[in-house]
Amino acid sequence: MKHFFYPVLSAFLFLLTIQAKAESSIPVLHSFAIHQNSVVFELTSYGCSTDTDFELRVENGPAITLIRHRPDLCKRAPMIFRVKRSLGDSGLSLQTPFTVRNPFAPPPVKYSSKGKPFSKSIGDN
Repeated sequence: MKHFFYPVLSAFLFLLTIQAKAESSIPVLHSFAIHQNSVVFELTSYGCSTDTDFELRVENGPAITLIRHRPDLCKRAPMIFRVKRSLGDSGLSLQTPFTVRNPFAPPPVKYSSKGKPFSKSIGDN
């Protein structure tokens, strides 16, 4: 019976780990800006974030939340990563006031030279 129990327990724990990693999360943002009818979010990446990992969710209020569907499990030096979404695709316009529901925190003090904060022009993306 022991020979059967441990492999089943291991498989169960492995599946729980995959489930936890697959769950969506709300990332901490460093800033956001409106640029040419789009909203651009800045957050920290450790090298594995892609644009398709994120979804812009619109809620009543109106409020928007950036959702991360795939965690960034890389271990590179932190860098600023930008996610750009069209306001028109989300049903909002520049004339519609909205709230961003993500938490905010300052960016890491040290970050890779690949990511630059909004001190540079947003259109440089």
